[in-house]
Amino acid sequence: MSRVALLGVRGVPNRYGGFERLVEVLAPHLARLGHEVTVYCEGGRQPPADDLWQGVRRRFIRVGAAGPRGTLAYDARAFADVGPDSVALVFGYGSAVYQALLRRRGVPHAVNMDGLEWQREKWGLAARSWLRLNERVAARLADRLVADHPVIQQDLAQRLGARSTMIAYGVDPVPPPDGEPPLPGLVPQGYLLAIARPEPENQLHLLLQAHEIAGGPPLVVVGDFGSNDYGRQLVARHPGARFVGPLYDKPLLDRLRGHCRLYLHGHRVGGTNPSLIEAMAAGAAVLAHDNPFNRWVLGDGGGWTFRGLDDLVGRLREPPSPDACEAAGRHARARCLAQFRWADILGAYARLVDELQSCISVRVRS
Repeated sequence: MSRVALLGVRGVPNRYGGFERLVEVLAPHLARLGHEVTVYCEGGRQPPADDLWQGVRRRFIRVGAAGPRGTLAYDARAFADVGPDSVALVFGYGSAVYQALLRRRGVPHAVNMDGLEWQREKWGLAARSWLRLNERVAARLADRLVADHPVIQQDLAQRLGARSTMIAYGVDPVPPPDGEPPLPGLVPQGYLLAIARPEPENQLHLLLQAHEIAGGPPLVVVGDFGSNDYGRQLVARHPGARFVGPLYDKPLLDRLRGHCRLYLHGHRVGGTNPSLIEAMAAGAAVLAHDNPFNRWVLGDGGGWTFRGLDDLVGRLREPPSPDACEAAGRHARARCLAQFRWADILGAYARLVDELQSCISVRVRS
């Protein structure tokens, strides 16, 4: 069995996003297989003592600054802390320069390449240049690369000449919800739903504008919209939408997804998006932005797509029938069973850990 370090996330349990959710499920699974697993977690200015969480060691790292500067300092300390007799899984390439610390210690590591991060609108020119540099560094220094979507895998091969293993995000389909939606004032199939971080490339501005023009059932929006100016501006500009803040309770979210009339997904950058497959797993009928990432995730019959504001307004004014939505939900669940089951995703990561461990054995023999 291996000592496995998981790097690049803010911590577990998940209170942020897709990578944290992945690690929240993966780390205990690796521990149950007998590995000695450490997840590096942001600990603030006065980090708590290390502890055990579901058989996993949580290693809290001091973070003394906010924003990108704090993230870089956190990653530097975390990468420097990994022992030489470990293997590592790195989630994201934003701090790939620190992989040199792993290479120096002979720590075999794999990097999940996290989509086309440098294309996100929130980054300025300097940040985009930094991310593109780190993308190339990650591809050069890692022992293995992981792509979570076939389009990402193809892009890595074409632009960087890099081979990668395709491992998507995971989800477990859930049964149709019983009772009423979990928030007061909502009725089954009587509302639209969007769940996303408030970032421009997730196109929440477009979803909200289209809903405002088209009218129809209320739009419920889940996310931390007080975290940045973009989110705060959306709340101020669209008083007709129902912003409910961030929610992390999975059973509650599954009921919210399962009862909605349509799940609106505006994301246009990235690979296999966790919020999209979680909506599909709950049997929600999906209306997603038309791009190769979302089309592959939806598959045939798993939902519908829109190309822009006018297209989205038209689809909201004339939504699919209840029967069509029910059929789309069934297709979406079937797609999750075929492509995104946690059992398959975790098995692929466990095999990746074994491959990294074999790298240690080869280096010892050589």
